[in-house]
Amino acid sequence: MTEFILNDTVITTEVNNGVTLLDFIREHQHLKGTKIGCREGDCGACTVLVGTLTADNTLQYQSITSCISPLGNAHGKHIVSIEGINIPKSLTFPQQAMADNFATQCGFCTPGFVVSMTGFALQQNNSTTCNDAISGNICRCTGYKSIEKAGLRSKKSSLIKIKMIK
Repeated sequence: MTEFILNDTVITTEVNNGVTLLDFIREHQHLKGTKIGCREGDCGACTVLVGTLTADNTLQYQSITSCISPLGNAHGKHIVSIEGINIPKSLTFPQQAMADNFATQCGFCTPGFVVSMTGFALQQNNSTTCNDAISGNICRCTGYKSIEKAGLRSKKSSLIKIKMIK
């Protein structure tokens, strides 16, 4: 039995722990915003955030590629897909930064970039740059300058919200 929170929903499942987190999110939970790209952890299209409870009872988030993470690794964690970042009737700061900087073309890679930028904005330390945070994301359509500009604005956000348990 695997138990975790996916966006704002408590999940208790008997799905095989070896199924990838990506396949569980897309096929078992029908959340299609997390994209299937390379299935090798190289392109970042499947990026999600994993929140882990720290010793001081705070959640610390890091971005991972869900295509190479087994479902069993989600046990006891807070998993946030692109759907968990969305705010009704408005854009989050990373989403708005991507739009303002014309940082998308086909849009396939955009959810992964937005999740990575959100993870960067949520970090407590300033030891990395946004370019480091999105280094695992690949876009085959745009030049990276517009994405980098959007990323530079993402750390300044105080509007990052993640859907928590209802």
